[in-house]
Amino acid sequence: MFPKHDLEEVFHTIVIGGGQAGLAAGYFLSKQGENFVILDQNERTGDSWRKRWKSLRLFTPSQFDSLPGLSYSKTINYLPSKDEIADYLEEYARHFHLPIRHSSKVESLRYNDDDYEILTGSTRFRAKNVIVATGPFQTPFIPGFSEQLDKRIIQMHSASYHDTSQFPVNKVLVVGAGNSGAEIALELANNGKEVWLAGRDVGRVPANSPLGKVFNGHLIWWIMTHLLTVDTPIGKKIQAEGNHHGTPLGRATRNEVASSGVKLSPKVADIQDGFPKLEDGQILDVEGVLWATGYRPYFEWIKLPIFDENEYPIHSRGVVKDTPGLYFLGLLFQSGLSSSLLGGVGKDAAYITSKISR
Repeated sequence: MFPKHDLEEVFHTIVIGGGQAGLAAGYFLSKQGENFVILDQNERTGDSWRKRWKSLRLFTPSQFDSLPGLSYSKTINYLPSKDEIADYLEEYARHFHLPIRHSSKVESLRYNDDDYEILTGSTRFRAKNVIVATGPFQTPFIPGFSEQLDKRIIQMHSASYHDTSQFPVNKVLVVGAGNSGAEIALELANNGKEVWLAGRDVGRVPANSPLGKVFNGHLIWWIMTHLLTVDTPIGKKIQAEGNHHGTPLGRATRNEVASSGVKLSPKVADIQDGFPKLEDGQILDVEGVLWATGYRPYFEWIKLPIFDENEYPIHSRGVVKDTPGLYFLGLLFQSGLSSSLLGGVGKDAAYITSKISR
């Protein structure tokens, strides 16, 4: 028995999530003349970017930061700030008159008889097709042993980090050496903190490297979109490693991080006497810990048996097998390394929307 909801609306297709993936889906659905709506939990389009740390910039140059149909026009090799991208997404939605319902957090998704039912607030939505475009970054992950840290140590996840003022201390450990961890560690060090960065080398996507700039990034982008895909052996290898070891570095390199004074360290293995213990046995007497340990998917609101043992949707390029009309968009490595990037999600959106059943 479903809870009582005052309103009911019916669409042929509903997109859940109004970020870059949801907007790209909306663009193609609109071109197809589809009867659809986009449900977004944020108050404004682009808010998921606005809420991130102040100095964040994309690691992909501006020529690769456009959604389908509307170019993000900036100087070649310019790295946009997170607020510039937020404004671009807002303009994109306005330009194409996309039907977005803001402040509409989805509580549940079920299949009932011959259509899908989506509950949000006081409204029940029904649709033949649903595109889940909530993205790969949903629930911040912090290791359970963090609770054993000395209570005097300031700790937070990178999702809650905005600027260095949140660490009014000197010694800070950043856990997780992926893109976010490296950039935040660099920022802390450049602001006079003594910083350790713990984690393995995750490699680098050199789109803005000297080599990348020689080709205006086109060679690197071609590799990301054509070679590093789910259909190639090297793409499958990168996909497996990325699932376990974090996002490759973009703007910052390990050499740049190290030259700023950041101490590159082994992984954190445990907590001893309230302080982080590294794999090499070293115990760090730090006053702050920044967890750049990534995110975990959160799909508990989807009441359907479509997930694997890791609670991740079982799909092929976003199409859910044996569940007609249900699709995912914007997942990490959905079809390739670029799937969750601004310039790459459009390809997946075109594919998914072409599968929409009439």
